[in-house]
Amino acid sequence: MNENRINIMEPDVPAPAQPAQPEEPRVEYASVTERFVALLIDYGVFFIPLQIILWIFFKIAGPLDGIWPPVFLFVGINLLFVLYEAIFSCGDRVTVGKALVGIAVVKADLSGPISFPRAFCRAVGYYISGLLLMCGFLLAFFDDRHRALHDHFGGSVVVQIRPKAWGERLLIRLLGAVLLIAFGWIFYEQVLGGGSLTQKAYIRQAEKHLKNIALLEEAHYNRYGYYTNDLLRLSLLSGDPVQFQRDTQKRLYHKGFKIGVQGNTYKISALAQDAQHTPVYFAPPQR
Repeated sequence: MNENRINIMEPDVPAPAQPAQPEEPRVEYASVTERFVALLIDYGVFFIPLQIILWIFFKIAGPLDGIWPPVFLFVGINLLFVLYEAIFSCGDRVTVGKALVGIAVVKADLSGPISFPRAFCRAVGYYISGLLLMCGFLLAFFDDRHRALHDHFGGSVVVQIRPKAWGERLLIRLLGAVLLIAFGWIFYEQVLGGGSLTQKAYIRQAEKHLKNIALLEEAHYNRYGYYTNDLLRLSLLSGDPVQFQRDTQKRLYHKGFKIGVQGNTYKISALAQDAQHTPVYFAPPQR
């Protein structure tokens, strides 16, 4: 006798195939070398034209007197650089150096570009990193995403925006070495060496003070009929001997000052207050 059995269990039906999840794009963070080269390019692109403009200005208007004008000028230029970095590091913008190297600044969580306030804090962080004996920049060598101190200030990370062949990577490294040498030499000349704006200002102050002493020599000659090598006697003709002595001590080195008088002519020599104590001279035109 045949039995008809009913299978109450559901038949084995293959599960529908799950749609493939799209792979998340792989993020490659900018290397320390790429970031360093981009920063040096930006610094050069910004400062070299300004150096040329200032050189033309000084040629037309003459040198600035005193120490503070060059200092204010230096601070103003660096404030402009901070604004340049901030404006072109927020939104979808990139600086010239980062565009050439192929990197960009984004949020630390990779959700998009950073805002202007974050970019401004990040740009200020460059100088804080520098003031910490460059330790803020060295932090990038020990971070798995190569974040420096200023990246933490801006809540940012720097990523690559295009793939690079080995040849381009090698070129970036070579360019970084050349720029480092060039800017190291410029830094020495402008900040530490005798060619710095501050040191030149000391020399200009000393030369200007010698001209003031020469004016007193002429006043002494017109009053007494001869030149003198007595600086104290000349200070009495200035109208304010105490201030004259203060100016002399401030603008001339305490050694090396001399007034040589010979007949109807004289020569004033001294040392400036710059780091090298540069000799300065003044001699009147021949009568």
